[in-house]
Amino acid sequence: MQKDVIYIDVEDDITAIIGKVKAAQHKIVALVPPKRIGAIQSAVNLKLVHRAAETADKRLVIISNNAALIALAGSAGIPVSKNLQSKPELAEIPALELDEGDDVIDGAELPIGDHVAMAGGSVDDTIAPAVGAAAVSATGGPKLRTTAGARGVATTTLRSKVKVPDFDVFRKRLFIAIAAGVLLIGGLVWALVFAPQARVIITARTTDAALSSKVTTGDALATDLKAGTIKSLTKTVKKEVSVPFTATGSKDVGEKATGSVRFSNDSFDPVVVSGTVSAGGFNFTLTSPVTVPKGTCSRPSSCSAGTATGTIVAVEGGTRYNGVTGAVTGVGSDVSASLVSATTGGTDKTVVVVTQADVDKVSGDVSKAGVSEAAKKELLAQFGAGYIILDASFKADSAGVKPTPAVDAEAPDGKGALTGSVTYTLVGLPKSEVGKYLDSYFAQQIDGKTDQKTYSNGLSTVSFTNVSAIEGGGMGANITTNGKIGPKIDEVALKEYTKGKRYGEIQSYVDEINGVDSVDVKFSPFWVSSAPNDTKKITVEFKVNGS
Repeated sequence: MQKDVIYIDVEDDITAIIGKVKAAQHKIVALVPPKRIGAIQSAVNLKLVHRAAETADKRLVIISNNAALIALAGSAGIPVSKNLQSKPELAEIPALELDEGDDVIDGAELPIGDHVAMAGGSVDDTIAPAVGAAAVSATGGPKLRTTAGARGVATTTLRSKVKVPDFDVFRKRLFIAIAAGVLLIGGLVWALVFAPQARVIITARTTDAALSSKVTTGDALATDLKAGTIKSLTKTVKKEVSVPFTATGSKDVGEKATGSVRFSNDSFDPVVVSGTVSAGGFNFTLTSPVTVPKGTCSRPSSCSAGTATGTIVAVEGGTRYNGVTGAVTGVGSDVSASLVSATTGGTDKTVVVVTQADVDKVSGDVSKAGVSEAAKKELLAQFGAGYIILDASFKADSAGVKPTPAVDAEAPDGKGALTGSVTYTLVGLPKSEVGKYLDSYFAQQIDGKTDQKTYSNGLSTVSFTNVSAIEGGGMGANITTNGKIGPKIDEVALKEYTKGKRYGEIQSYVDEINGVDSVDVKFSPFWVSSAPNDTKKITVEFKVNGS
């Protein structure tokens, strides 16, 4: 059977030796001590090494011929071998002399499993049986060695385990006992001094106080009862949209016909001609104003009109404006005009254009229900639980959405779309601001009544109705709620009285206070039966009847 041989250095302490034993790969571990025995010269240390080996399921053998070490190994139940090739044996404990026959020990009743002699075997195989639970004789009985005592009484030589005190365990138990004592004392101090608490819960008889008035909310306003204003917060979120539509309009975008016009002025004053003129039943526009000079006379019987020329263009494209000739009208009473030559250049081309009707038809789809709901949900998440939301303030502004192409512009493929950003807004009122407004209102209701106090300002039941936008920004609304007003109890005096008192005493005292409906006292932890003497550990809670 294979074994691990561990050579112990003089400098090795018991911890290092135990570590080497546990790290051994084989089940049989042979310890070879130095000439100076070192750490294993102590019976306690040998016991520790033996116990560590058993815990690691290993069998220990000491290789030594040192008589002192052999004796210590025998007391620790560790087999010893003179060298690595010899058979390991358990050292014998000197025989005990028995003075009287009545005191003879029956060896059959003793635990001898770890102290019997070893059987023979080969070099490696002789180590394993020697470190087993017990070595027995060929007949199966325990192998005993007997000697004669001084008085002829037989004595029995047996190996017995020596019980060595474990001082580490003793020290650990001592520390545990000390720690337990400290914890016990600390627990008693905590339980009797710091833990006791008392809660006096008073239910007061209250009366309702109603509030119903108009208020104005605005982000730039301050909360003020007299002004009837509450500060608000407006949140916005933008959503990009694109709503397609089909263009249905048509438009002639052909080239416009042009022509040259000659003007003649018979008056004695210059005349300026501009704007729209007509020729051949069609309307044309002068490309620029034309100044026609006054007529001239060299003698009374010889006068000539002033003349000038200008260019006209048809009011719309189309070939029908081509070939127009003749007189031009609409130039004034003192001026006559005619086309110098026939108009030319007009062409026909009809395209599909976007109409306002096309845009109006899909404008309602810009803010679809699904998009609006998602935007509102996002806005609500921005406010959180600390706000009262004015649902009626939710609105969508689609001013940033424009048609592409624009109205009356050509849609090359006959398609268009409304694109841009829709801005959604929602108004919320901080509960802290609403509470400030309500506190001011109900404080005003009990002004001058020193025996009254506000138990509830109605914040939990407040509502805002008829919400609408007002000129200049902000919202107008009606605010309604019910507050609770009841008796004012001196909390400081009540705490002073409660110190050290039991349940019945506190209850009787509070019941006599005018306006108290009921009272309950709770002590904690469960072993406390009276209020602590420290008012900081006494709390007074007020409840309104019906809540």
